[in-house]
Amino acid sequence: MATNESKSGKQERLREQFVRFIREQQLFDPAERVLLTVSGGLDSVVLAELFRLAGFQYGIAHANFRLRGDESERDAVFVQSLAERHQVPFHTRPLEAQAEVDRTGVSIQMAARRLRYEWFEEVAVSFDYQYIATAHHQDDVLETVLLNLVRGTGLTGLRGIPVRQGRVIRPLWFADRLSIEQYARQHQLSWREDSSNASDYYRRNQLRHQVVPIFKNLNPSLLQTLQTTVERLQSADKLVDQELASSWQALAENRPDGVALPIQPLTQLPEWAFRLSEWLKPYGFQYARMGPIVEAVRSAGFGQVFYSDTHTVVRDRGFLVIESRHPTVLPELVLNELTRSEIKVGTQYVLRIEQLEHTPGFRIPSDPHIGCFDAEQLTWPLRIRPWREGDRFRPLGLKGSQSVGDFLTNRKVSVAERRAAIVLMSNHQIVWLIGYRPDDRFRITDQTRQILKIEQHFVE
Repeated sequence: MATNESKSGKQERLREQFVRFIREQQLFDPAERVLLTVSGGLDSVVLAELFRLAGFQYGIAHANFRLRGDESERDAVFVQSLAERHQVPFHTRPLEAQAEVDRTGVSIQMAARRLRYEWFEEVAVSFDYQYIATAHHQDDVLETVLLNLVRGTGLTGLRGIPVRQGRVIRPLWFADRLSIEQYARQHQLSWREDSSNASDYYRRNQLRHQVVPIFKNLNPSLLQTLQTTVERLQSADKLVDQELASSWQALAENRPDGVALPIQPLTQLPEWAFRLSEWLKPYGFQYARMGPIVEAVRSAGFGQVFYSDTHTVVRDRGFLVIESRHPTVLPELVLNELTRSEIKVGTQYVLRIEQLEHTPGFRIPSDPHIGCFDAEQLTWPLRIRPWREGDRFRPLGLKGSQSVGDFLTNRKVSVAERRAAIVLMSNHQIVWLIGYRPDDRFRITDQTRQILKIEQHFVE
């Protein structure tokens, strides 16, 4: 009997730890709405149950990739039933991961991850959720650290999965898989088992089934040790990022054709080769390919050229110059008030424009390629131009302003897509980072009478 009572107390502590962790990490305010990403598996079902018991405001989203046939459909039905029992909003959409693989050439896991997070963002913006919560926990953090070690990584990879990342939060980050399973069994919760989790075809499953048990046998307190280690690494990584940003700002010289780094002051910096490798990473130069560039900096010659998919690095006498391999300059476009219903932007797409009455039944599309704005808040003519360093806007659904560069970085937009990003301007204010996010200052409200709707259509 004492054993059962101790187990019961331990599991109730999980609920208490959950609420305390949210409060201590300041993940969200209880008055804010959170979108839970629920697959139907053990971890996400427990996350939803803890949200229910805590009385938080939340909805449930389920991404259905339809990769496992009837099993995927049964997962979707299960999660919908869970949302109905919790009496909270339910959001779902079939996502075509295989089509994304065919289009981009990335792995099916990477394609699925990108699609689902993009969709979660769309749902959060469209239905006024301030945060997106995933059910990642300490075992996931450990597996991610080990995977990154296998692939090769720096400090950032050793941090594993962060507690928060932009709008995404992880309220179960403190817990381990065993305590979550014990909680679910004690409270007689039901969940769905993904049959692919039993297979060692994927690297993560190999680590989970074959490697992690050995580590836990060597150190039964491994996850507690890991949590402390990750927290220290996160602090160290922040300090490194601050130093890298500060020294880049002091050294880098902007030029019309790119960015120049003066070599003499560069080589006088402590650990200059590491700094250079981190600075060049966003330009497509991976750490493993840095050796020849470092040697070029050390040499007295000039004229050496190094290539990534998107950029070149040139050793030009006293400078290292970073340039785009595919420079494209989009001229600024001017939109006079509804003089045209369609405007061509470069060679890639057209914008179709219309003005609508704001009726009670109007629903704002969740598609990021469609922008709807309060027409009376706009100052004509509108202008379209490439985004610039220093541009700031107020992303719809977020608090405060953010630089366009940080917004694109947080969304892990590729260098090529980042370079091609453009903005819609009204009287020197960004109305829309086109194809990504509108500005909150021009959003549709109950007081809106006229809507300007702009659709981005890509040219076949």
